[in-house]
Amino acid sequence: MKLEILGCSGGIGHGLKTTTFLVDDSLLVDAGTGVELLKMDQMLAIKDVVITHAHLDHIIGLPLMLATIYDQHKTPINIYALPDVVEALKTHIFNWTIWPDYTCLPENKPIINLHSVNVGDQLSLQGKTIEVMPAEHPSPTVGYLVSDGAASFAFSGDTGINDALWPILNTRKPDLLIIDVSFTDEVDELARLSGHLTPSHLASQLELLSHPARVMITHLKPGFEDTIMQQCRQILPSWQIDRLHHGDIINL
Repeated sequence: MKLEILGCSGGIGHGLKTTTFLVDDSLLVDAGTGVELLKMDQMLAIKDVVITHAHLDHIIGLPLMLATIYDQHKTPINIYALPDVVEALKTHIFNWTIWPDYTCLPENKPIINLHSVNVGDQLSLQGKTIEVMPAEHPSPTVGYLVSDGAASFAFSGDTGINDALWPILNTRKPDLLIIDVSFTDEVDELARLSGHLTPSHLASQLELLSHPARVMITHLKPGFEDTIMQQCRQILPSWQIDRLHHGDIINL
């Protein structure tokens, strides 16, 4: 399984793209500003999109991509998200005011199909099993565990302290855990209020993980990336912890 990191930043700026992961060239996990790195033929190859939550940095690339490929698409794209996220897309994005309603365009064969999922659901897509995992965030949010039967990775989604996640990971034993650590330890209260982790929060959470997965950090706030990673490594010297970078290709 090939995982390409199109975007993994907690903000925008020169060279920074927000959360967008491409799996085996035809599955998107979130659709942030990283979508803009896809060429036309790559966008046309997308069959399915799983979305963690409705915050703009995780969905903004989706309506723009649909407008780009609209005249050339042949097969509708299936989009999976929590019921609240599906409703948010319908109400606030595909509403003819912010963007055309691609759930009914073109009339005879809409370019997208929206599907509601819930925590605990397991999807079978493109020869993969995708399990919907719990997350803790001010907006309804989930994570995903993606497995092709030979290898797997788990993505926490945007999340704060999330004790419900770890028993699932201990059972499923993913090869890779991609987890949100957005803030330094100096802004603990901000992290808690906004539903993100700090390095110290991560350390307390990893105490609940019995499976020694490789850990990669995502969603770091611009300008604080090095400090966050230094704190993670100082607090967790025995763990293999790395940072995701734009353009990374991870073969699992």
